[in-house]
Amino acid sequence: MLVSCLRSIEPLLLLEQLGASFFYGAFQMVVKDRSVNASYPNASQPTEESQQKFISDFYMIYFLILQVAPIPPAVLLAKMGDRGWRKAPIVVPLFGYFQCSLTLLLVVLFNLPMEVMFGAGTIFGLSGSFCAFWSGVMTVTSVGCTAADRSKVLMRVELLYGLVGVAANLVSGHLFLLCSSSLGRGTVQLAVSALMFVFCFIHVVVLLQKSNKSRRRSVQPLNWNATQLGYGNAASSVIFFTSFLGVVVFRRCVSEIVIILIGVVSFASGMYFMSFITSTYMYYIARFLNMFELIPLPTIRSLLSQQVPASSCGITLTSLQVFLKVAGLAYIPAFTKIYQKTLSWFPGFIFTLSATLTVLAMIPISIIGCRSAQNHQNVTIRRKWWKRHQPHTST
Repeated sequence: MLVSCLRSIEPLLLLEQLGASFFYGAFQMVVKDRSVNASYPNASQPTEESQQKFISDFYMIYFLILQVAPIPPAVLLAKMGDRGWRKAPIVVPLFGYFQCSLTLLLVVLFNLPMEVMFGAGTIFGLSGSFCAFWSGVMTVTSVGCTAADRSKVLMRVELLYGLVGVAANLVSGHLFLLCSSSLGRGTVQLAVSALMFVFCFIHVVVLLQKSNKSRRRSVQPLNWNATQLGYGNAASSVIFFTSFLGVVVFRRCVSEIVIILIGVVSFASGMYFMSFITSTYMYYIARFLNMFELIPLPTIRSLLSQQVPASSCGITLTSLQVFLKVAGLAYIPAFTKIYQKTLSWFPGFIFTLSATLTVLAMIPISIIGCRSAQNHQNVTIRRKWWKRHQPHTST
């Protein structure tokens, strides 16, 4: 029981919150102490105002660094975690925490300028800082419990972290005053903080258990047998029939451009839903959404054949088919490589990409539809005007 407890995430949270609370408590007090000796060109400026200006300027620069620097490293560490290095988003920020505590301790011991902490803050940010650390903790916790218990477990982690923070900050104020006259205020607190992060590092590397109770299979999650594969292919073939019915019904009430848009929306919605399927029934729902996906191409062929004379119809439609084949030479390898690259972190990404590109294709189709409708309206108006103003001949 004790070993199981030590291998869980809770001891890490306890140690990290203690170390972080001790560091930030000492950090604020050291900045305040250094502000007493701050000087500015304006000699008439009151001492209190000068101190506040030093503190606010220092915090502005320091926290701007912490806001910008962690973004790329946090994303990179997250990708490493999803590829199997689950502890990376936790271990790397712990190094950043440790060097911040150690640097501030050296600032106090050797009376270094506070601007040294800008460098320490940059290193902390490049390690991912709290952004990467907390995401890593949440990820390890999530994959270590079942889906049904996940929300409760994550909330329990948040509660524990908050409670430890309350206790750590209450102790921090008293610990800061423990020092010798020669070393300076905060040395004991910063030494304890650095030691907490060392313990954190040891716990993560040696003790923390990395479980994957809810690990998602990254390749062909439906895992169909021959019978199920036949049913799935049959569902795909039914789309030919539903698309034909769609054209028959829709052409009675809307224009051909609108019919094309209906088919595009059907394809995009089905592809987007396909991105997240994990069971057979979800596949059939996606296919249901795809029921009109075959409408666009026959309708486009119909529109093209109406725009050219009969003598050029064959070459026009053949050119369209050749263009589709040439396009396939580009998008099939590209989509295959994208699928292979994203297989480990989001197997359905290729479907989401297809849906996105399809939605974007609706923009030029809509523009062409609006212009066609406007041209048709103008032609109708001209015909009515001509009939109204042409001379009537008597018989």
